[in-house]
Amino acid sequence: MANTDYSKYLAHLLDQRDFKLDAIVNKVMACIESGNSIWIMGNGGSASTAEHFETDLSFIRLGNSVPSLKVSSLTANSALITAIANDIGFEYIFSHQLVRKATLGDLCIVISASGNSANLLQAINTAKQLNLETVGILGFDGGKLAEMIDCSIIVRTEIGKYGPVEDIHLSICHELSSMIGSKLIENSGK
Repeated sequence: MANTDYSKYLAHLLDQRDFKLDAIVNKVMACIESGNSIWIMGNGGSASTAEHFETDLSFIRLGNSVPSLKVSSLTANSALITAIANDIGFEYIFSHQLVRKATLGDLCIVISASGNSANLLQAINTAKQLNLETVGILGFDGGKLAEMIDCSIIVRTEIGKYGPVEDIHLSICHELSSMIGSKLIENSGK
């Protein structure tokens, strides 16, 4: 795909999107207001989006104050991830962390183009066992995760169009961060 074709395809996807972000914002806000934690995860490009999303949520400001958001990307500790992958199995790199860290009322956000990664499927199974709320930012046809998640957004493309899906996932995370920041400002009365 030539550069201009890529840009046109990306613009086409953005033009046709009809994502309903309010449901995800409401889940995030409920988690924040209850003082619970948000756990974000993904593989490859989605791992970097998960870390970027954590960063954006961590830098929401209310004037001179900073709200206490408990948000963490489970992709960030390479020593822990590789130890789990080596000693337990790669499919448990996220679920093992959830078992150790998550509590009732927490929110689990998975970011995935395919929606079929074994470690994310295992993480959602574990999240369900722990009674966590789940959100998916997915691509292609949503994969198996689309059927397991409480609330999801799917960037629908033909299977294998990773770049455009990952670009739009990042823009969705930016938009969610902005909406959550506005809600926090609104709720603080500032």
